[in-house]
Amino acid sequence: MKISQYDLTKTDLFAAFDEIYGHFISRRKYISELMRTDFLKVDQSINVDDVSRIAMQRPYKRLCNPIVLEKDNKYFGVVTVKDLLDARTRIQIEIAKHSNPLTGLSGNLLIEGEIFRWIFDTKPYCITYYDINNFKAYNDAYGFVNGDLMLKLLSDILKTNSLKNEFIGHIGGDDFVVITDYHDGEEYCRSVIGTFSQRILSLYNEEDVKNGFIVSKNRHGVTENFPIASLSAAEAINRRKEYKNLDDFSLDAARIKKICKIQKGNHLHIE
Repeated sequence: MKISQYDLTKTDLFAAFDEIYGHFISRRKYISELMRTDFLKVDQSINVDDVSRIAMQRPYKRLCNPIVLEKDNKYFGVVTVKDLLDARTRIQIEIAKHSNPLTGLSGNLLIEGEIFRWIFDTKPYCITYYDINNFKAYNDAYGFVNGDLMLKLLSDILKTNSLKNEFIGHIGGDDFVVITDYHDGEEYCRSVIGTFSQRILSLYNEEDVKNGFIVSKNRHGVTENFPIASLSAAEAINRRKEYKNLDDFSLDAARIKKICKIQKGNHLHIE
């Protein structure tokens, strides 16, 4: 069924007959004369947040009118504002439950769901893993409170450098992930690395900045000089390869991250 280009709500019908002469004026009119053409209709694939924002921009008198849903330009159904707001609340609660408590970014369950959604899709995507080099050494030398500040710093940089509403997640520790709905994530990535290399110095004392390293113990308990923290980034793009399942993607991602970690200083590896 092709969706009608007209709309008549109960509110509009009552309004037409409520005024002093409303009944006299409207009783002989055709329904089509009372119908409106400016009702809100959206594609059923649009996310709840976007629909809520559009719905709340309507004139006050029409704020609570239902929203018409379309699929392939045909009538699909209607949703009330109450249903819309209830769904939005449930989604926000679910996101909060599965977000990283330190950074507020999406946690592992949401990350896995997002990756799963993209790797079986033919649309362009780029999945980038970020890892802070020498984070453990900094954490040991400066303490957990300052270590958390470094994680929050990277979280803030990933969000403020966002170009096209990218999905940003915090896997845990110093591991982060960004998923874009386009192939070329290099511009975003290099912007993040550049900003990180500038702002990270504020988390070190003057002596360590001057030396270009800190003195801390490695994983074997041996004292070493560790360079100022830098950022490694590894990108997996479906421009030249496709994945058949999540395990294949995970193995490939681990391989790319390992290649990236071998490099010293800020580094971006693209495949």
